[in-house]
Amino acid sequence: MDTGQHIGWFALITRWGQWKKIPQRLQELGVGCFIPPSYNTLVFLHTGKDRALNLMNAGEIKGRFLIDRQTHSLLEIPEKQMEAFIRVTTEYPDAVTSADVPIQKGTRVKVIRGPLRDVEGEVMEHPSGVQLLVRVKTLICARVNIPREDVIPLPED
Repeated sequence: MDTGQHIGWFALITRWGQWKKIPQRLQELGVGCFIPPSYNTLVFLHTGKDRALNLMNAGEIKGRFLIDRQTHSLLEIPEKQMEAFIRVTTEYPDAVTSADVPIQKGTRVKVIRGPLRDVEGEVMEHPSGVQLLVRVKTLICARVNIPREDVIPLPED
């Protein structure tokens, strides 16, 4: 268990097949992780930054961490974004997850009822109807169909 340092979410890109070994090894080491369904080369580690780097340097995990271009340090995903992303992809395992979905800025909304109540995201118009889009920074997103009446617009910043 990590103690004495800020715990955050960090994104790790692995080779195909590596994701099968990583969760078990991280569990043995007391480190939380999340792997999005249908995007198995991306692993989110829930740990301290120093611990994440030490795991990589010690060879406990293989891959490369995503770097924040502004800070030139490990890209840290905000807790609120990860919570929403995990809820959507857990509740709807068939949600479209993609790192390269062309996204136009949509209306920011909050879900007011149903299994995704209180999740915030964007509304996208799609040929099949309205979709809720939940992003993790600009890294990955999940899209699910949602009734228009289940969302309300959020005030603009």
